[in-house]
Amino acid sequence: MAKEMDESLKLSFEVAFRDYHHERERNLDPISLVYPYTDPKDREVVAFLVALISYGNVRTILQSGEKMLVALGNSPFGYLTSEKPLNLWPSFKHRFTTGKDLEIVAHWLRNILKRQGSIERFFINATTHSERPMKEKLASFVQAIWNEELPSHLHKDFEQRKRNLKYLISNPHQGSACKRLNMFLRWVVRPNDGIDLGLWKEISPRELMLPIDTHLLQTLRKLRWVQNDNANWKAVEAATQRLRKISLEDPIRYDFALCHLSMSGGNIKEIQKLLKKAKAS
Repeated sequence: MAKEMDESLKLSFEVAFRDYHHERERNLDPISLVYPYTDPKDREVVAFLVALISYGNVRTILQSGEKMLVALGNSPFGYLTSEKPLNLWPSFKHRFTTGKDLEIVAHWLRNILKRQGSIERFFINATTHSERPMKEKLASFVQAIWNEELPSHLHKDFEQRKRNLKYLISNPHQGSACKRLNMFLRWVVRPNDGIDLGLWKEISPRELMLPIDTHLLQTLRKLRWVQNDNANWKAVEAATQRLRKISLEDPIRYDFALCHLSMSGGNIKEIQKLLKKAKAS
């Protein structure tokens, strides 16, 4: 019975995938901000920065993302690995993220990119035990970022902005669902399929965890996969475990489609009803 339910659900997910996993929806998603860049090094940097501010209204995210990226010029990777100033966003404001937050993150990225060449290499080196679950890898990755040095003139700002920075770059050990970090990993790890980018080669898609926001949480509650009122790491683990029963090698295959289905006001229960009607006719 459980196997039949999983097969039925997979059919429903495939319908959502067919209807939502394509370029039309990509243009309504923060990942669209990555596509104007062609160099993989730029795409990785842009994906990380855009993912961090991907909270709130999508239109506002896109507007804020464009303002953030224009300051870095045609090659964000090149700018960050240069000696150019990083106080680029004096008037930037995206909800409770400020230009000072971006400046601090940019300094962390400059250290990482100049020393290790890519965020992927930094992630791999920060998570040396490859058999550890993604929760532990993410926690190590986050802690390694926070351990990066900052110039002395930013020390006071860092202390003042620490709470906000913990929201931007959150740690699963503190219960966070790490929605934006999990989304960034989906973008760079999953194969290039017109939505995701396929930039990283040393992490398997089967390791990915579901990026859960409030929209998707409602869908998961309707599926009775989670009972949580708020997105947290326990909900991430529970939902991802269910997805692995449907698609072991690529459990987050349906994330983009499910997210956009939820944002459009639809849900999987409605798709299942349509499938039942089609089978009966």
